[in-house]
Amino acid sequence: MKVKQSKVLLKKVLCPYLQNKEGITGVKSILLTTNKKKNAKGGMLSYNQVLTDLNLLRKTALDNNSKRNIFTTMFDFYALPKNFPGFYEMQKIQDPYLKVDKLEKDFAKAINDKRFIPYIQLHEFETLLFCDIECIAKFNSEYEEGCKQLVGILEKVGKGNPELINHGMQTAPSKRIEKAIGRYNKPRIGKGVTELIGIDQLRSKCKHFNQWIEKLISY
Repeated sequence: MKVKQSKVLLKKVLCPYLQNKEGITGVKSILLTTNKKKNAKGGMLSYNQVLTDLNLLRKTALDNNSKRNIFTTMFDFYALPKNFPGFYEMQKIQDPYLKVDKLEKDFAKAINDKRFIPYIQLHEFETLLFCDIECIAKFNSEYEEGCKQLVGILEKVGKGNPELINHGMQTAPSKRIEKAIGRYNKPRIGKGVTELIGIDQLRSKCKHFNQWIEKLISY
């Protein structure tokens, strides 16, 4: 999970959107604990870190007559740790949507809590920036020439679908963006561009992302 980018997406885009939905009284984003001794948070080095934090949340966030809690995740499919539930079985599957579906189902089975809705981002946070590449250029006009390359990548590699841009070491969405526009401040651009794009466009361009939002709203 790209920690700071995901955090700003949740705080600035997703949380306000969900809080305006009927029946949802509050949304809170929490970073994964990676080192308790150093009080380090963010990123997933091991599935055990996920398990520790989720179990703690489930024990402390109790339901009552007026409140029901729902837990979810936003982890990148790219560079997912090998001890994640279903990781090796998933390798046999070709279709990326079926891959994450397998992972999410095995994840849900491992947690075994009806309040838990797992989500794995195809293929990483930067996928969402491909939902409206013009917004990258709007954010900074210096990126206009590089954005032309990104448009070509979206059409050639993703066939117009941002979630199909692959996740190799040099071909992941973030790597392609860096190559096209050069080094950039990921948290600042992630926040600015996703705010410009807006939740409706993110949902319309990314099928799996949209399915996650639908689950959260209708649960």
